[in-house]
Parts: sequence; C-alpha cells; structure tokens
Amino acid sequence: MRKVLGVLLVTCLLAATPFIFTACEEEEAPSEGQLPTWEVGDEWVWSYVMYGETYTLTEEIIGEERVEGRDCYVVDMSFEPVLSYTQDSMVSTVTGMKYWSDKATGIYGVKMEMSGSYDGTDFIMTTISSYSSWEPLFPLEIGKEIETEKTDTQYFDDTQTGEPTVTTEKYRVDSKETVTVSAGTFSCWKIVIEDGAGNITQTVWWSDQVKSMVKSIDADGNTLMELLSYSVS
Repeated sequence: MRKVLGVLLVTCLLAATPFIFTACEEEEAPSEGQLPTWEVGDEWVWSYVMYGETYTLTEEIIGEERVEGRDCYVVDMSFEPVLSYTQDSMVSTVTGMKYWSDKATGIYGVKMEMSGSYDGTDFIMTTISSYSSWEPLFPLEIGKEIETEKTDTQYFDDTQTGEPTVTTEKYRVDSKETVTVSAGTFSCWKIVIEDGAGNITQTVWWSDQVKSMVKSIDADGNTLMELLSYSVS
C-alpha cells in the first residue's frame, strides 16, 4: 500500500517544478527577473495533464509557516475532477494537497503533504526535502545556471517509509520569449530543467507579471501545465 501511495506522490512531485515558476490590468510593472512576493489569497488556475487526463488545478496562498528552519509560503492545491490513481485494481484518491515554498529562494519543495484514501483507508503522505545548496535561481538572467542535490524523505502517517532518495537538479535560464496561453500573452523567461545526467526533464516559461510560470512542457514537448487564469496582489 505504501509503495503505491509513494508512486502517486512522486508522480505529483515530478509534474510540478521545484521552483515557484506557480489578467490584471493597469497594474504596476514588476521588476524583471526578481523573486516575487506572494500574499494570502493570491491564486493561479491551471490546465494540468497527468497520465493522459486533463485536470483543472487551483493553487492558492493560504498562509506562512516556518518549516525545517525555513520561512515558507503555504500553498493549497485542489484538483477538478478529484485526482486519483489506479494500480492493481486498487484506487488512491487525493482529497487534499499542500506544499511549502521557501520565501528566501523560491524553492517550493521544503515540504509537501498529500491526504486522501487508498482502497477506502484514509492516509497522509508527507515529503520533506533538503538541498545541498539553497542557492536561488533569482534574480533571473539569461545564461544563469544553478545545480543542487535534493534529498527527499517520505513519511506515511508520520512514519518514515523507505530510505531517503537523492537526485540532482539543474536549472538554466535559456532566453526571453513571448508566450500566449489561455490566461493571455506574457513576456516570459524560458527556463530549462535537467537531471544529473544532463537530460532535459522540463521546460517552463516564467512571467514576472503572473509571479509564476504560465506554461510547462515535458522532455518530448508535451504540455504539462498551462495557465487559465490568475489573481495576484
């Protein structure tokens, strides 16, 4: 059971991006490439693709907390329809997800929590992440690169499950591009994400105006997330 739930949580983690790359008219132009400041109530609505199914994903800032010695934003995630995963005829249903984003660097993965049910039994899965370097990608500049080693430790109902996993993540600010999505047309920073072997895993387009990304694609060019609407302070 824990293995199946772990697969679902890891899948959700891989579909998101480890930096907060998460139409207001006549708003003051933001500073280019700077780490954004979020406020409670800021919200982004996405078209989100997983396993060939399309969901509406809403992310909302619901507070601030200190986790693992880091000051973090708390981000609530909700899916429509409800996110579920089936393996060997067993169904995992996700009823709630939250993540904690580091305010100082923009790294989202300080903590992630998923609650739901597996074959009728309620559960809470938590992942705590630490990094060999908390170096921020911000301020964004074309050509800027960072690399960090990430250690994930998973817990099932407060009990550690399995050994911590270690991965290497690389980020490169590739260029600036104008991108049109359902939420509008935006001037964006194109950011390429690679694994430790140098293989591209994701490409995202980050907008200063939106204070998050507006689009992400996988290594094959398939769209993973596209912004539908947003409301930011």
